Amino acid sequence: MSRMRHNIRRIRCKTRNGFCAVVKSDAYGHGIATAGFIAQAVDCFMVANAGEAFELLAVADKPTLVLGGDISPFTRVYEPQIVPTVCDVKQLNGVMSAGYKKFSVAVNTGMNRLGADEKSLSDIVSRCKELDVMPYSVYSHLYGGISSASGQAAEFERLTAEPILRAKRHLYCSCALDLPGFDLFDMTRCGIAMYGYSDYTDVCMSVRAKIVALNRVGRGEHIGYGDYTLDRDALIATVACGYADGLRRCDKQLFLTVRGKKCPIIGMPCMDLCMIDVTGLDCRVGEYAYLIACKSDAEYLAKCYGTIIYEVLTGFNGRTERIYM
Repeated sequence: MSRMRHNIRRIRCKTRNGFCAVVKSDAYGHGIATAGFIAQAVDCFMVANAGEAFELLAVADKPTLVLGGDISPFTRVYEPQIVPTVCDVKQLNGVMSAGYKKFSVAVNTGMNRLGADEKSLSDIVSRCKELDVMPYSVYSHLYGGISSASGQAAEFERLTAEPILRAKRHLYCSCALDLPGFDLFDMTRCGIAMYGYSDYTDVCMSVRAKIVALNRVGRGEHIGYGDYTLDRDALIATVACGYADGLRRCDKQLFLTVRGKKCPIIGMPCMDLCMIDVTGLDCRVGEYAYLIACKSDAEYLAKCYGTIIYEVLTGFNGRTERIYM
């Protein structure tokens, strides 16, 4: 956690604006308890929905921005630290009627996922003036990262020209670190870089599982499900991690690291276990094999899975135990 707090300080030194820590999807797999360890270093948090917001408030008492979408939970329950997002007047009326004084306005600048268009923004502005209220924040989202930043920033600036929409504006996420000379508005929403996946920050989380058995297996014998057989004698370690824990099955060669050596996974991962070749290593039952020991491990998993690091990290959920240091 000290490394994550250090990452936040480094990012803030570079962006020179407010900092919103994105902790949706169980803090990108790091666990929502993360928020309690970094609360003093950030201005606010952002989550995906009401369930995540209420869970977060149990560990950190800070403004919690909720991304746009379903506002129905907020029409039934009021919590002063929660800042729901509205995209039209109907949603604005709904959260105001429930007692919310703080709300965000999402603006559509080209992603066409969620957000108010120009007409909806005009209606929101008119309603805010009638109610004598201002948004807590106004934001949009980049669809192409750095490649779309310039065009979307210009559109965001145009759509938020009305003074009532210029409170705590935020457009950029972790890509803000790679946008020298850009106006970064009032706040940066930071997720993946905060967890260490950028050129400016250090990875915070390692992922490991215990070796629970060691077996000397002869050439030609089977390993795991299916028809996989060994082409030589080997020492095989069984590790308490499978696809239910985030170690996915794929057709590429995967590795776990034991005592600094990359050990190939033999056969396909099972639901709860996998087997690795530890021939030549003096390892023991009870010690750990690492799925992620460094940034390159996560990058390699993403490449093998044909996906992105975000999906790898958020795949460690459910029964995974988290130890904070």
